[in-house]
Amino acid sequence: MLYSSTVFARSASSILAHITRLPAELASHPLLFTLSTNTPASSLSQLVAALSSLSSSGSVGCLVAPTPPPPGVPGAIACSMAFFHGRHATPFRSDIPGRPETQVGRWHAMRSKGEEEVRGGEPVFGVTHGEVDWERIWRRSIKDGAVPPALRGLGKEDVHTIITLTDNAPQGLNESLSCFPLASKLGLFCSSTPFVTGRPYTLFYNGSVNSSGAVGIALSGGPRPTLQRAFPDLRVITPPLKVTGSDGNLVHQLDNRNPIAHLVSAIEESALTGRAAKDDEFYLGVLRDGDLWQVHHITSGGLSRGTMALETETAPGKGTSVQIFHRPSDHISLDVLPGAAKNTLTFVVSPQSESVPAKEGEATVTVVEDSFVATSENGFMLSKEDETAWTCVAPGSQGRLAW
Repeated sequence: MLYSSTVFARSASSILAHITRLPAELASHPLLFTLSTNTPASSLSQLVAALSSLSSSGSVGCLVAPTPPPPGVPGAIACSMAFFHGRHATPFRSDIPGRPETQVGRWHAMRSKGEEEVRGGEPVFGVTHGEVDWERIWRRSIKDGAVPPALRGLGKEDVHTIITLTDNAPQGLNESLSCFPLASKLGLFCSSTPFVTGRPYTLFYNGSVNSSGAVGIALSGGPRPTLQRAFPDLRVITPPLKVTGSDGNLVHQLDNRNPIAHLVSAIEESALTGRAAKDDEFYLGVLRDGDLWQVHHITSGGLSRGTMALETETAPGKGTSVQIFHRPSDHISLDVLPGAAKNTLTFVVSPQSESVPAKEGEATVTVVEDSFVATSENGFMLSKEDETAWTCVAPGSQGRLAW
Protein backbone atom coordinates (compact mmCIF):
# COMPACT_ATOMS: atom_id res chain seq x y z
CA MET A 1 0.00 0.00 0.00
CA LEU A 2 1.64 3.20 -1.20
CA TYR A 3 -0.53 5.65 0.69
CA SER A 4 -3.60 5.57 2.92
CA SER A 5 -5.58 7.99 5.03
CA THR A 6 -8.95 8.42 6.67
CA VAL A 7 -10.28 11.97 6.56
CA PHE A 8 -12.95 13.45 8.84
CA ALA A 9 -14.50 16.81 8.03
CA ARG A 10 -17.78 18.63 8.63
CA SER A 11 -17.87 20.01 5.10
CA ALA A 12 -17.40 18.45 1.69
CA SER A 13 -15.28 21.42 0.63
CA SER A 14 -12.73 20.54 3.32
CA ILE A 15 -12.40 17.00 1.98
CA LEU A 16 -12.08 18.33 -1.56
CA ALA A 17 -9.32 20.66 -0.41
CA HIS A 18 -7.49 17.75 1.19
CA ILE A 19 -7.78 15.70 -2.00
CA THR A 20 -6.19 18.44 -4.07
CA ARG A 21 -3.13 18.38 -1.81
CA LEU A 22 -2.37 14.69 -2.33
CA PRO A 23 1.01 13.96 -3.95
CA ALA A 24 0.70 14.16 -7.73
CA GLU A 25 2.64 10.92 -8.23
CA LEU A 26 -0.22 8.92 -6.69
CA ALA A 27 -2.34 9.57 -9.79
CA SER A 28 -0.64 6.75 -11.70
CA HIS A 29 -1.63 4.11 -9.15
CA PRO A 30 -5.00 2.36 -8.51
CA LEU A 31 -7.24 3.79 -5.78
CA LEU A 32 -9.63 2.19 -3.30
CA PHE A 33 -11.96 4.64 -1.54
CA THR A 34 -15.03 4.78 0.68
CA LEU A 35 -17.32 7.69 1.52
CA SER A 36 -19.81 7.76 4.40
CA THR A 37 -23.54 7.78 3.77
CA ASN A 38 -24.03 10.94 5.85
CA THR A 39 -22.44 13.00 3.07
CA PRO A 40 -24.96 15.74 2.19
CA ALA A 41 -26.84 14.90 -1.03
CA SER A 42 -25.84 18.25 -2.51
CA SER A 43 -22.15 17.31 -2.23
CA LEU A 44 -22.19 13.56 -2.90
CA SER A 45 -21.80 13.63 -6.68
CA GLN A 46 -19.04 16.22 -6.53
CA LEU A 47 -17.05 14.25 -3.97
CA VAL A 48 -17.45 10.95 -5.83
CA ALA A 49 -16.39 12.55 -9.10
CA ALA A 50 -13.31 14.06 -7.45
CA LEU A 51 -12.32 10.76 -5.85
CA SER A 52 -12.93 8.75 -9.03
CA SER A 53 -10.72 11.08 -11.04
CA LEU A 54 -7.75 10.85 -8.67
CA SER A 55 -6.26 7.84 -10.42
CA SER A 56 -5.55 7.26 -14.09
CA SER A 57 -4.98 3.55 -13.34
CA GLY A 58 -8.46 2.80 -12.08
CA SER A 59 -10.55 3.42 -8.98
CA VAL A 60 -13.04 1.39 -6.96
CA GLY A 61 -15.20 2.51 -4.06
CA CYS A 62 -18.55 2.43 -2.29
CA LEU A 63 -20.72 4.18 0.26
CA VAL A 64 -20.29 3.02 3.85
CA ALA A 65 -21.63 3.79 7.31
CA PRO A 66 -20.28 6.87 9.10
CA THR A 67 -17.13 6.04 11.06
CA PRO A 68 -17.18 7.49 14.59
CA PRO A 69 -14.97 10.57 14.28
CA PRO A 70 -12.23 11.70 16.64
CA PRO A 71 -12.95 14.50 19.14
CA GLY A 72 -13.52 17.91 17.60
CA VAL A 73 -15.41 16.86 14.47
CA PRO A 74 -18.80 15.50 15.63
CA GLY A 75 -21.10 14.27 12.87
CA ALA A 76 -18.25 14.39 10.38
CA ILE A 77 -18.19 13.01 6.86
CA ALA A 78 -15.67 10.18 6.65
CA CYS A 79 -13.60 9.52 3.54
CA SER A 80 -10.95 6.80 3.34
CA MET A 81 -8.42 6.38 0.54
CA ALA A 82 -5.76 3.80 -0.25
CA PHE A 83 -3.43 3.80 -3.25
CA PHE A 84 -1.68 0.60 -4.33
CA HIS A 85 1.39 0.23 -6.53
CA GLY A 86 0.31 0.05 -10.16
CA ARG A 87 2.66 -2.85 -10.93
CA HIS A 88 1.10 -5.01 -8.22
CA ALA A 89 -2.57 -3.97 -8.08
CA THR A 90 -5.44 -4.82 -10.44
CA PRO A 91 -8.82 -3.09 -9.96
CA PHE A 92 -11.83 -5.15 -11.00
CA ARG A 93 -15.61 -5.26 -11.09
CA SER A 94 -17.75 -8.40 -10.79
CA ASP A 95 -21.36 -9.08 -11.75
CA ILE A 96 -21.18 -12.82 -11.02
CA PRO A 97 -24.53 -13.72 -9.44
CA GLY A 98 -24.97 -14.74 -5.85
CA ARG A 99 -27.93 -15.63 -3.68
CA PRO A 100 -30.13 -12.53 -3.13
CA GLU A 101 -31.87 -12.08 0.20
CA THR A 102 -35.61 -11.80 0.54
CA GLN A 103 -36.53 -8.24 -0.38
CA VAL A 104 -38.78 -6.21 1.85
CA GLY A 105 -39.93 -2.63 2.27
CA ARG A 106 -39.10 0.12 -0.14
CA TRP A 107 -36.40 -1.75 -2.04
CA HIS A 108 -38.75 -4.67 -2.66
CA ALA A 109 -41.24 -2.27 -4.21
CA MET A 110 -38.55 -0.72 -6.37
CA ARG A 111 -37.26 -4.08 -7.62
CA SER A 112 -40.69 -5.58 -8.23
CA LYS A 113 -41.08 -3.31 -11.24
CA GLY A 114 -38.76 -5.67 -13.06
CA GLU A 115 -35.62 -7.63 -12.41
CA GLU A 116 -33.61 -5.68 -14.96
CA GLU A 117 -30.98 -4.84 -12.34
CA VAL A 118 -30.08 -8.48 -11.68
CA ARG A 119 -26.32 -8.53 -12.18
CA GLY A 120 -25.36 -6.37 -15.09
CA GLY A 121 -28.91 -5.51 -16.13
CA GLU A 122 -30.14 -8.87 -17.44
CA PRO A 123 -32.13 -11.66 -15.77
CA VAL A 124 -30.05 -14.71 -14.91
CA PHE A 125 -30.71 -17.35 -17.59
CA GLY A 126 -34.14 -15.80 -18.15
CA VAL A 127 -35.72 -17.00 -14.88
CA THR A 128 -36.91 -15.30 -11.72
CA HIS A 129 -35.15 -15.47 -8.37
CA GLY A 130 -37.56 -18.07 -7.04
CA GLU A 131 -36.63 -20.47 -9.85
CA VAL A 132 -32.88 -19.97 -9.83
CA ASP A 133 -30.65 -22.90 -8.88
CA TRP A 134 -27.82 -20.77 -7.49
CA GLU A 135 -25.54 -23.71 -6.75
CA ARG A 136 -25.76 -24.73 -10.43
CA ILE A 137 -24.99 -21.19 -11.55
CA TRP A 138 -21.91 -20.96 -9.33
CA ARG A 139 -20.65 -24.36 -10.47
CA ARG A 140 -21.21 -23.36 -14.09
CA SER A 141 -19.38 -20.08 -13.51
CA ILE A 142 -16.34 -21.85 -12.10
CA LYS A 143 -16.42 -24.55 -14.77
CA ASP A 144 -16.54 -21.89 -17.47
CA GLY A 145 -13.67 -19.99 -15.84
CA ALA A 146 -15.87 -16.99 -15.10
CA VAL A 147 -13.65 -14.78 -12.99
CA PRO A 148 -13.99 -11.00 -13.24
CA PRO A 149 -12.60 -10.00 -16.66
CA ALA A 150 -9.81 -7.80 -15.26
CA LEU A 151 -8.39 -10.77 -13.29
CA ARG A 152 -8.26 -13.30 -16.12
CA GLY A 153 -4.68 -12.50 -17.03
CA LEU A 154 -3.30 -12.92 -13.53
CA GLY A 155 -1.36 -16.01 -12.48
CA LYS A 156 -3.47 -18.21 -10.23
CA GLU A 157 -0.68 -18.55 -7.68
CA ASP A 158 0.63 -15.00 -8.02
CA VAL A 159 -2.28 -13.22 -6.32
CA HIS A 160 -1.67 -13.00 -2.58
CA THR A 161 -4.43 -10.60 -1.42
CA ILE A 162 -7.90 -9.65 -2.68
CA ILE A 163 -9.86 -6.72 -1.24
CA THR A 164 -13.54 -6.45 -2.16
CA LEU A 165 -16.48 -4.09 -1.66
CA THR A 166 -19.68 -6.02 -2.30
CA ASP A 167 -23.47 -6.13 -2.16
CA ASN A 168 -25.25 -8.73 -0.03
CA ALA A 169 -24.84 -11.62 -2.47
CA PRO A 170 -21.11 -12.41 -2.87
CA GLN A 171 -21.40 -16.21 -3.04
CA GLY A 172 -20.74 -16.48 -6.77
CA LEU A 173 -17.77 -14.12 -6.59
CA ASN A 174 -16.32 -16.00 -3.64
CA GLU A 175 -16.55 -19.26 -5.56
CA SER A 176 -14.90 -17.59 -8.52
CA LEU A 177 -12.05 -16.16 -6.46
CA SER A 178 -11.29 -19.59 -5.04
CA CYS A 179 -9.25 -20.11 -8.21
CA PHE A 180 -6.58 -18.01 -6.46
CA PRO A 181 -5.65 -20.60 -3.82
CA LEU A 182 -2.89 -18.63 -2.10
CA ALA A 183 -4.81 -15.38 -1.68
CA SER A 184 -6.10 -13.98 1.60
CA LYS A 185 -9.41 -12.19 1.08
CA LEU A 186 -11.02 -9.34 2.99
CA GLY A 187 -14.32 -7.84 1.87
CA LEU A 188 -16.69 -5.20 3.18
CA PHE A 189 -20.42 -5.44 2.62
CA CYS A 190 -21.44 -2.00 1.39
CA SER A 191 -23.90 -0.06 3.50
CA SER A 192 -27.55 -0.13 2.45
CA THR A 193 -28.39 3.06 0.53
CA PRO A 194 -32.03 2.99 -0.72
CA PHE A 195 -32.80 6.13 1.25
CA VAL A 196 -29.49 7.80 0.36
CA THR A 197 -29.14 7.28 -3.40
CA GLY A 198 -32.26 5.27 -4.28
CA ARG A 199 -30.05 2.22 -4.88
CA PRO A 200 -29.84 -0.86 -2.62
CA TYR A 201 -26.05 -0.43 -2.54
CA THR A 202 -23.87 2.16 -4.19
CA LEU A 203 -20.59 1.03 -5.71
CA PHE A 204 -18.16 2.93 -7.93
CA TYR A 205 -15.88 1.59 -10.63
CA ASN A 206 -13.78 3.89 -12.78
CA GLY A 207 -16.34 6.66 -12.51
CA SER A 208 -19.44 4.53 -13.13
CA VAL A 209 -22.09 3.91 -10.47
CA ASN A 210 -23.47 0.43 -9.81
CA SER A 211 -26.32 -0.87 -7.65
CA SER A 212 -25.16 -4.48 -7.30
CA GLY A 213 -22.22 -6.80 -7.71
CA ALA A 214 -18.78 -6.07 -6.34
CA VAL A 215 -15.64 -4.08 -6.98
CA GLY A 216 -12.18 -4.67 -5.64
CA ILE A 217 -8.43 -4.76 -6.01
CA ALA A 218 -6.25 -7.86 -6.39
CA LEU A 219 -2.62 -7.67 -5.26
CA SER A 220 -0.11 -9.89 -7.01
CA GLY A 221 3.22 -8.44 -5.98
CA GLY A 222 4.96 -6.43 -3.33
CA PRO A 223 4.81 -7.18 0.40
CA ARG A 224 2.06 -9.54 1.50
CA PRO A 225 -0.07 -8.09 4.34
CA THR A 226 -1.10 -10.07 7.40
CA LEU A 227 -4.82 -10.79 7.74
CA GLN A 228 -5.99 -10.03 11.26
CA ARG A 229 -9.29 -10.07 13.13
CA ALA A 230 -10.47 -8.68 16.46
CA PHE A 231 -13.67 -9.05 18.48
CA PRO A 232 -13.36 -6.52 21.32
CA ASP A 233 -17.00 -6.63 22.46
CA LEU A 234 -17.40 -10.38 22.88
CA ARG A 235 -17.13 -12.00 26.31
CA VAL A 236 -16.64 -15.75 26.51
CA ILE A 237 -19.16 -17.56 28.74
CA THR A 238 -18.35 -21.26 28.18
CA PRO A 239 -15.24 -23.43 28.16
CA PRO A 240 -14.18 -24.91 24.81
CA LEU A 241 -16.75 -27.36 23.42
CA LYS A 242 -16.69 -29.80 20.51
CA VAL A 243 -19.31 -29.76 17.77
CA THR A 244 -20.69 -33.30 17.72
CA GLY A 245 -23.56 -32.70 15.32
CA SER A 246 -24.38 -30.04 12.72
CA ASP A 247 -26.16 -29.67 9.40
CA GLY A 248 -26.61 -26.63 7.16
CA ASN A 249 -26.65 -23.61 9.44
CA LEU A 250 -27.83 -25.67 12.44
CA VAL A 251 -25.80 -27.03 15.34
CA HIS A 252 -27.51 -30.11 16.81
CA GLN A 253 -25.03 -31.10 19.49
CA LEU A 254 -22.14 -29.65 21.48
CA ASP A 255 -20.19 -32.22 23.48
CA ASN A 256 -23.05 -34.66 22.74
CA ARG A 257 -25.49 -32.34 24.50
CA ASN A 258 -28.29 -30.01 23.44
CA PRO A 259 -26.48 -26.79 22.38
CA ILE A 260 -29.23 -24.54 23.76
CA ALA A 261 -28.87 -26.31 27.12
CA HIS A 262 -25.20 -25.22 27.06
CA LEU A 263 -26.29 -21.64 26.31
CA VAL A 264 -28.91 -21.55 29.07
CA SER A 265 -26.46 -23.00 31.59
CA ALA A 266 -23.82 -20.48 30.57
CA ILE A 267 -26.25 -17.58 31.00
CA GLU A 268 -27.19 -18.82 34.47
CA GLU A 269 -23.60 -19.43 35.56
CA SER A 270 -22.50 -16.03 34.22
CA ALA A 271 -25.15 -14.25 36.32
CA LEU A 272 -26.77 -12.88 33.16
CA THR A 273 -30.24 -14.22 33.98
CA GLY A 274 -32.66 -11.33 34.53
CA ARG A 275 -29.92 -8.82 33.75
CA ALA A 276 -29.14 -9.40 30.10
CA ALA A 277 -31.11 -6.97 27.95
CA LYS A 278 -33.43 -8.50 25.40
CA ASP A 279 -31.25 -6.99 22.67
CA ASP A 280 -28.08 -8.67 23.95
CA GLU A 281 -26.59 -11.06 21.43
CA PHE A 282 -24.87 -14.42 21.67
CA TYR A 283 -22.33 -15.86 19.27
CA LEU A 284 -20.75 -19.21 18.60
CA GLY A 285 -17.01 -18.71 18.23
CA VAL A 286 -14.78 -21.08 16.28
CA LEU A 287 -11.34 -21.70 17.77
CA ARG A 288 -8.15 -22.42 15.89
CA ASP A 289 -5.08 -23.35 17.93
CA GLY A 290 -6.85 -21.91 20.97
CA ASP A 291 -7.49 -18.51 19.36
CA LEU A 292 -10.89 -17.09 18.38
CA TRP A 293 -11.02 -17.39 14.60
CA GLN A 294 -14.64 -16.99 13.53
CA VAL A 295 -17.87 -15.84 15.21
CA HIS A 296 -21.40 -16.69 14.10
CA HIS A 297 -24.49 -14.95 15.46
CA ILE A 298 -26.90 -17.31 17.25
CA THR A 299 -30.28 -16.38 15.79
CA SER A 300 -32.63 -18.91 17.36
CA GLY A 301 -32.94 -22.18 19.20
CA GLY A 302 -35.03 -24.05 21.73
CA LEU A 303 -34.51 -26.63 24.42
CA SER A 304 -37.32 -28.79 23.06
CA ARG A 305 -36.03 -28.78 19.48
CA GLY A 306 -32.43 -29.13 20.57
CA THR A 307 -30.94 -27.11 17.72
CA MET A 308 -29.06 -23.84 17.51
CA ALA A 309 -29.50 -21.76 14.35
CA LEU A 310 -26.61 -19.59 13.21
CA GLU A 311 -26.51 -16.59 10.89
CA THR A 312 -24.27 -18.35 8.40
CA GLU A 313 -24.67 -20.63 5.42
CA THR A 314 -22.65 -23.45 6.93
CA ALA A 315 -22.34 -24.21 10.65
CA PRO A 316 -19.00 -25.42 12.07
CA GLY A 317 -18.46 -29.07 11.22
CA LYS A 318 -18.22 -32.07 13.50
CA GLY A 319 -15.11 -32.00 15.66
CA THR A 320 -14.69 -28.21 15.51
CA SER A 321 -13.67 -26.58 18.78
CA VAL A 322 -16.04 -23.73 19.74
CA GLN A 323 -17.08 -21.45 22.60
CA ILE A 324 -20.19 -19.37 23.25
CA PHE A 325 -19.78 -15.60 23.55
CA HIS A 326 -22.01 -12.81 24.88
CA ARG A 327 -22.22 -9.28 23.51
CA PRO A 328 -24.08 -6.74 25.66
CA SER A 329 -26.36 -4.43 23.69
CA ASP A 330 -25.23 -1.33 25.57
CA HIS A 331 -21.57 -1.39 24.53
CA ILE A 332 -20.03 -1.28 21.07
CA SER A 333 -16.32 -0.59 20.54
CA LEU A 334 -16.10 1.57 17.44
CA ASP A 335 -13.31 3.84 18.61
CA VAL A 336 -10.70 2.17 16.40
CA LEU A 337 -8.79 5.31 15.42
CA PRO A 338 -6.59 5.95 18.47
CA GLY A 339 -5.19 2.44 18.30
CA ALA A 340 -5.10 2.16 14.54
CA ALA A 341 -1.75 0.77 13.52
CA LYS A 342 0.20 2.32 10.69
CA ASN A 343 -0.05 0.85 7.21
CA THR A 344 -3.35 -0.91 7.87
CA LEU A 345 -6.68 -1.30 6.10
CA THR A 346 -9.50 -2.02 8.56
CA PHE A 347 -13.15 -2.95 8.05
CA VAL A 348 -15.42 -2.58 11.09
CA VAL A 349 -18.98 -3.77 11.78
CA SER A 350 -21.15 -0.86 12.89
CA PRO A 351 -24.52 -1.13 14.65
CA GLN A 352 -27.74 -0.89 12.69
CA SER A 353 -28.72 2.78 12.73
CA GLU A 354 -30.14 5.43 10.45
CA SER A 355 -27.58 7.63 8.72
CA VAL A 356 -28.28 11.31 9.42
CA PRO A 357 -26.81 13.70 6.81
CA ALA A 358 -23.91 15.69 8.19
CA LYS A 359 -24.55 19.36 8.84
CA GLU A 360 -22.11 21.65 7.14
CA GLY A 361 -19.97 23.21 9.85
CA GLU A 362 -16.55 24.60 10.54
CA ALA A 363 -13.75 23.76 8.16
CA THR A 364 -12.20 21.46 10.77
CA VAL A 365 -10.38 18.51 9.24
CA THR A 366 -8.78 15.57 10.99
CA VAL A 367 -6.63 13.26 8.90
CA VAL A 368 -5.54 9.86 10.21
CA GLU A 369 -2.53 9.13 8.04
CA ASP A 370 -1.36 5.64 7.03
CA SER A 371 -4.65 4.07 8.09
CA PHE A 372 -7.73 3.18 6.02
CA VAL A 373 -10.87 2.60 8.15
CA ALA A 374 -14.35 1.85 6.79
CA THR A 375 -17.46 0.68 8.65
CA SER A 376 -20.70 -1.01 7.58
CA GLU A 377 -23.78 -2.21 9.40
CA ASN A 378 -23.83 -5.19 7.02
CA GLY A 379 -20.51 -6.61 8.23
CA PHE A 380 -17.41 -7.91 6.49
CA MET A 381 -16.15 -11.24 5.18
CA LEU A 382 -12.69 -12.72 5.21
CA SER A 383 -10.74 -15.86 4.56
CA LYS A 384 -7.15 -16.97 4.64
CA GLU A 385 -5.80 -19.07 1.82
CA ASP A 386 -6.82 -22.31 3.55
CA GLU A 387 -10.42 -21.52 4.50
CA THR A 388 -13.82 -20.72 3.01
CA ALA A 389 -14.92 -17.10 3.27
CA TRP A 390 -17.13 -16.40 6.28
CA THR A 391 -19.14 -13.34 7.29
CA CYS A 392 -18.82 -11.38 10.53
CA VAL A 393 -21.81 -9.33 11.69
CA ALA A 394 -20.88 -8.78 15.35
CA PRO A 395 -20.89 -4.99 15.94
CA GLY A 396 -17.48 -3.64 16.88
CA SER A 397 -15.61 -6.53 15.25
CA GLN A 398 -12.71 -5.75 12.94
CA GLY A 399 -11.08 -7.36 9.93
CA ARG A 400 -7.69 -5.89 9.07
CA LEU A 401 -4.83 -6.11 6.59
CA ALA A 402 -1.52 -4.98 8.06
CA TRP A 403 1.57 -4.28 5.97
